[in-house]
Amino acid sequence: MSAAVLRRSISPLDQYVYLFALTVLIQALHMVEHVAQVIQKFVLHIVPAHGLIGALDLEQVHFAFNVLYLVTLAVVMVGWFHFGSQLCSRHKALAALLIGTVALQSHHMVEHSVKLAQFLATGMQGTPGIAGMHIDGVIFHALMNTAVFVPIVVVFFCAGLHTKPIPRAS
Repeated sequence: MSAAVLRRSISPLDQYVYLFALTVLIQALHMVEHVAQVIQKFVLHIVPAHGLIGALDLEQVHFAFNVLYLVTLAVVMVGWFHFGSQLCSRHKALAALLIGTVALQSHHMVEHSVKLAQFLATGMQGTPGIAGMHIDGVIFHALMNTAVFVPIVVVFFCAGLHTKPIPRAS
């Protein structure tokens, strides 16, 4: 079945729920990488801690992922303004969580923009960025990614989106 037919067959609300679920899933997998890095560095004493997919622990990959995540969060937030009232009676409070998450991820992008600029200037991977000059980078990014993950999980589950059936083309 072609993508155009599939798009027409799934309602916009179902498409939104699917995008939201995919966003939660992808960030959950990303969190596994950050947990692995924390375990590698502080439990197994592996330095540098590159996570489970160490070959992708590159500034340009982190930058690209975080841009994609920011854009996806922004789309989820805007979609919530449209669909939230249909999904949940607490849609306004949950909208505030999404707005805060987009704002925090925007700050996270500033951090990765600086790290990418440092990489481009030096050619060295693992640059400190802004926060890395003051706090351990593994800890900072684990905490930052947790802070931009937990709110979307809260919204997803509080709105009952986990109970929605997987959208299927009709």
